Amino acid sequence: MIYTNLCQGEIFLDLPMKAFCLNGNNGKIKLTIDEVFGFPDNTCMEDGYDFIGHLDIYVGCYEVHCVKFCSSTGVLYRLLAGLQLIYQTLEGTAEYRHLYENDFQFIVKMTRFGHANITGSFHEFPHLSNEFTFEMETDQTCIEKAMNDLKAVERAFCDAMGK
Repeated sequence: MIYTNLCQGEIFLDLPMKAFCLNGNNGKIKLTIDEVFGFPDNTCMEDGYDFIGHLDIYVGCYEVHCVKFCSSTGVLYRLLAGLQLIYQTLEGTAEYRHLYENDFQFIVKMTRFGHANITGSFHEFPHLSNEFTFEMETDQTCIEKAMNDLKAVERAFCDAMGK
C-alpha cells in the first residue's frame, strides 16, 4: 500500500513488502523488501530502487536465511518479465541475476507440460568460496503466484512515480 502526505508531497510505502515467493515441490525461495533507498527521487544502477530485505531459501532439509540481503527493484522487474514470457510460451528461461553482483542468482527453466526446474546459488560472502547451490522443481501455478507478487511490487513503485 502506498501512502501520500498531500501537504508535503511525501510518498510512503507500506514496508515490509513481499517481493515474491516462488514455491517448488521440495522447497521455496522468498524475498521480502524491508528498507528502500532513494525512493522516489533516485534510482540505482540496476534500474529501480536499491533495497535491503530478508531472503529465505528452503530446499529439502537445507535452508538459507539472510536478514540483510541487498537487491534492487530493477532485478525484480527483469525476473517478472522473464517469468511472464515463459509462463505464456511454456518454454525458455527466466532469471534472477544482478548486473554487478553474484551473491544470489537463480534460473527458472520450463521443461514439459507446464513444469519447470529452478537452479541457483547463494554466496553470503562472494569473496569466499562458500556457496549454497540448489535445485528444485515447480510448475506453472507456482510461477503465476510469484508473478502476482512481483506485479504488486511493480505497481507500488511505478504508481508512486506516476508511471
